[in-house]
Amino acid sequence: MKSYKMFSILLILIIVFSLSITGCSPEPEVNAPENQEEDTSSDQEDEEGSELSEDDKQEENEKDNKELEESENEKTDAEKDKTEENKELEESDNSEEANDENENQDETREEVTEEDSESEDSSSDDTTTEEVSSENEENNQEEINLLKIEGNVENSLSLSLEDLKAMEDYVYSGTFYSLNSFGTTEYTDFTGVKLWDLLKEKALISEEATGIQVVAVDGYSMEFTVEQIKRNDYIDETNQDLKLPVIIAWKENGEEYNPEDGPPYKLVIGQKEPGDVNKPQWVRDIDKIIVE
Repeated sequence: MKSYKMFSILLILIIVFSLSITGCSPEPEVNAPENQEEDTSSDQEDEEGSELSEDDKQEENEKDNKELEESENEKTDAEKDKTEENKELEESDNSEEANDENENQDETREEVTEEDSESEDSSSDDTTTEEVSSENEENNQEEINLLKIEGNVENSLSLSLEDLKAMEDYVYSGTFYSLNSFGTTEYTDFTGVKLWDLLKEKALISEEATGIQVVAVDGYSMEFTVEQIKRNDYIDETNQDLKLPVIIAWKENGEEYNPEDGPPYKLVIGQKEPGDVNKPQWVRDIDKIIVE
């Protein structure tokens, strides 16, 4: 076996040597096509790889873009949601503010209504108080303006002006002549009730009565005898045919006395004789008549 290998090696050397001597050399093997083919295939593979890598990159880019778009869309959606939430919050805040304003307005209206009702109540109370006070004043005035007859009589009386006016049978109207301490004379028209008829028929004066005192609210008073009050023949010195009674007058020269100025009653008496000074006996604002 070893000899065979040696023999084959020598044979190859001889062939090589002979070929080198003859100038012939074996044509070199053309590997270019194969290399080219290999290069081509490798290039193709590279191109395919590059194409694949580019496609992969495009796909990856597209994926990235999609992901970016999706993330942007998500962000946009989130922003929209936030915007809507903010709008809802603003609307809720506005509604709460509106509700607060409405509540404040309602409270203000209630306060105004309460104030108005209180003012109405106070005004009604004031009106009621004024009415009550006016009624009390009228009542007090009526009490003050009552003509009182007391003393030696069977019936003590407290008469109002209306009571006196209702005594039509005792009412007298006439013109009285007056003379004062200074010599001043005057004619005056009076309307009133005859005093003796009032004492005799209403108060039922006692037969034992001797004197009659007429007292004003300020304390001024005049005293008369029963005979002086009984007389109904007092005169006017300028017209001695005229006969006049003693009266309690409430009207003078067509005008009634004002109750606010005092009791609307005045004692009026004529002259006993010519030259009689009768004006000082005219007692005004009579409070009471006392029979003694």
